Amino acid sequence: MSTVVDERLRRLRGELDDHARIADRLGLDLERPLRSLDDGYPENAVALVGKLTEKLLKELWRHHNIEGDPSTKALNDLVKRCRPHIRSSTVMDALDDIRRLRNRSTHDGYDISDEDGLLAVRRLVDVLVWFTNTGSPALLGGEPDLAPEVARRCEFLAGLYVTLGYRQAKRFVLSPDTVYQLFCRESGMRLEYVELMLSRDADDLSTVLASSDGELLRTRLPKLTRFVVLEDDNDSAASGALHQMLGLDFRIVRYDGFVDTLVNLETHLGAVSSMAAPAEPRVAITAAVLSNDPHTGEPRRTESADAAELLTRLGRGSANVLVTGRPGSGKSTLLRSLAVNPDTRRFRFYFDLGLKPKDEPFSEYAARLLAPSMASDRSRAYDLFLYLIRSGTALCVLDAVDEGVDEASPAGFLRLFVDLAAVLSAESAVVMSSRVSFLADSPQVRQLLDSGAGRSEQLVEQMYANGVDPARVPHFHLVRLAEPDATPLEKRLTASLGLSPGRSLADILGTHITRTLADRGQAGIEQRLPDCFGHAFLTDQTVFSLLDLHRALGTGAFTDGRLELDACVLSPLLRPAGPDQVAFVHTAYQELLAARYLAEAGNQDVAVDVPGGAFLTEQVRAFLAGLPSTPATDDCVLPAGTYLVGPAERLLLRRVPRSVRFDRHAVTVQRYRRFLQVLNDDGTSSWDHPDQPANVSHHPWTDRLRESDYYADTRYDSYPAVCVNWWSAYAFAGFEGKRLPTSLEWEAAARGTNGRLFPWGDEPRDGLINCADSWVGRPVVTYQAWYEDFAGDAVRRAWVTPSDERPGNRSPFGIGDMVGNCWEWTSTSLGDPGEAVICGGSYDNPMRAVQASSKGLYRKRGGSNAVGFRCVEEITDTEETVA
Repeated sequence: MSTVVDERLRRLRGELDDHARIADRLGLDLERPLRSLDDGYPENAVALVGKLTEKLLKELWRHHNIEGDPSTKALNDLVKRCRPHIRSSTVMDALDDIRRLRNRSTHDGYDISDEDGLLAVRRLVDVLVWFTNTGSPALLGGEPDLAPEVARRCEFLAGLYVTLGYRQAKRFVLSPDTVYQLFCRESGMRLEYVELMLSRDADDLSTVLASSDGELLRTRLPKLTRFVVLEDDNDSAASGALHQMLGLDFRIVRYDGFVDTLVNLETHLGAVSSMAAPAEPRVAITAAVLSNDPHTGEPRRTESADAAELLTRLGRGSANVLVTGRPGSGKSTLLRSLAVNPDTRRFRFYFDLGLKPKDEPFSEYAARLLAPSMASDRSRAYDLFLYLIRSGTALCVLDAVDEGVDEASPAGFLRLFVDLAAVLSAESAVVMSSRVSFLADSPQVRQLLDSGAGRSEQLVEQMYANGVDPARVPHFHLVRLAEPDATPLEKRLTASLGLSPGRSLADILGTHITRTLADRGQAGIEQRLPDCFGHAFLTDQTVFSLLDLHRALGTGAFTDGRLELDACVLSPLLRPAGPDQVAFVHTAYQELLAARYLAEAGNQDVAVDVPGGAFLTEQVRAFLAGLPSTPATDDCVLPAGTYLVGPAERLLLRRVPRSVRFDRHAVTVQRYRRFLQVLNDDGTSSWDHPDQPANVSHHPWTDRLRESDYYADTRYDSYPAVCVNWWSAYAFAGFEGKRLPTSLEWEAAARGTNGRLFPWGDEPRDGLINCADSWVGRPVVTYQAWYEDFAGDAVRRAWVTPSDERPGNRSPFGIGDMVGNCWEWTSTSLGDPGEAVICGGSYDNPMRAVQASSKGLYRKRGGSNAVGFRCVEEITDTEETVA
């Protein structure tokens, strides 16, 4: 073994000796890993460190009364279950390193080096240092003569200073109610000290000091900061007596206010307080708490109440809460009021993720916002925040979490949760807000928020692929705000603008923008807003400098040429977002301008080339769907161009390179029967796909047909051709001189140029879709409702109906029955070439699953009563020129 390794072993041996008290109490042989390293067996040292760590975590498990028996748990499980009770990120990192090294050492063929063994011991020392320095009774045991509440407070304060880079130099128990602690750290070439005396009351501390004539406190230490921390310092006479005894260099503070000497949370919440202050009496907003069914993963309502009361109660616990509601429903107002309410928690933090740059980690964003509130040690702002969150004493509000993702997709949420993992896995309450569409329209995202059996294996694999341990994604209480006819934002603006009730949100916001500019004599600026703010939103820019606005909108946008918020003609629509920076008071204003930008000719073609893809939200799509669009046609031609596609949580702009003409209806039994008449004896044809497997027949799968004479009886002539596999659909299309559409072409043809949810618009209409709701006779909202209401009698009655039976189910291009009735094959395959994408939903799906964006995967050899197809034909250059 090298001299350098020997020297490091010697230092580690000395550091381990400092933790003899923990070793004696728990029966730990801290010398054994070092002996293994001395003997040249680093793999044994790593294994022994793993065993010692397991003993420490089992003791921590028992101390906190965690449910279950720790004696049967392996290291991975112990770390996972003890994580919420460990406040130090250093300790958590150390445990992860030990776990990683121990897991590696158990794999054959991995060479464990001396360096690995030394690292494992070093990380064990980091774990021991924390518990020793904080005097934690979790591993050290309680001190018989110390009151439990005083011991708990001593541990909290010691952990606070260890987090800030101090080490404990001295600790004396002066009485059951009074403790002396001295902390020290290096600052450049000098040492800095902090001296604390913690006591329940001034009388007890005075008695203790009088008995020793204050001898303990007669120190001559450089840069000395001295505090007396009392449970209650309202007794001015007792405080005065203490000052006489201690001198004037001591600062006497209440325990509950001690953290204010390090960080001024009132400063941090100052801007939030001004925004949360109600200008009018608060109106109660009804909300429901939803819990996921452990078997199906579907949400069920467990209670309903006033949203503010629900959040206050949940915020006082150690819960993660997700508040959902449509734009303007009052989410941000509720969360700001919760953050500034001192009755909720002593320590409260508020972060608007809508203002966080997407490429900035949350740790840096939080540190940047908290640094101005720090009395000192601004570089440790995030460490202090994380300690308070881990301690179970804080409330952290994360507003607009759906605006904080780098992309609105399950993968984007996974990456955000990775970034927030340290906060979300803490003991404190974390309250987040998001728009309801992300949960209502994406089962995957819903399952992300709960660790029950409803989580799919595919989702778990995706989480691992994105670097997320599924066990670290916490359980959430889901609080959904009610959806009245008008949201609080709509009511407030309708009243202030003197509008008649019942106007759409787009109309209300548009009127507010128009009147704001007209009142300031700058009505002409409105036509420039989409290019300025709308395009910026698509590039994910929601914060603007005043100089940016001056350049984009001109000198007329500012009164007297002053680059100040109150001088900007748009000031009623804006709020401060940093030094000389602003953002809209509500994201919906900018989303409306983004929709207006996309509605202008040619701008979708510009937006599709935004690097990384345009940033689109469900509200942008909804606003766009409500704006005038290209007039409907009836020639079933999908023109080449750019279209808005994808589910609510993953909206995209994509180009269709060439125009195609769709079949007006799905291929019918009558049309397919003509194809059957020209098949070869073995059921194949001359139009077969070159990769078609052997033994594939284009005859329908009659064994699966609900009616055995479906293709023989002429009464089914106008019904869709179902129980036809993908290879047969491909061959049929060739037989007619056509092809199958791509999934992009199919969705674009169903949604039109404005991204509507259904072929006819955004509003569901029962009579236009053959789906589960139409067979049940009422909306089927959850899986449980589908199982109870449809899977019994209705499923026996439900089936496909004639393709031309619902003329109102028509896309803007004149294409009929694109959603419901039966899924339709496309030519698109994703990862598995044996599967193809199907679109549109079928008769056995609830209406919420038969939107124009609905897609699934089905094996190409499969045949189903619920899967049919339609074809498209290429349009020649001559036809396009004529059109």
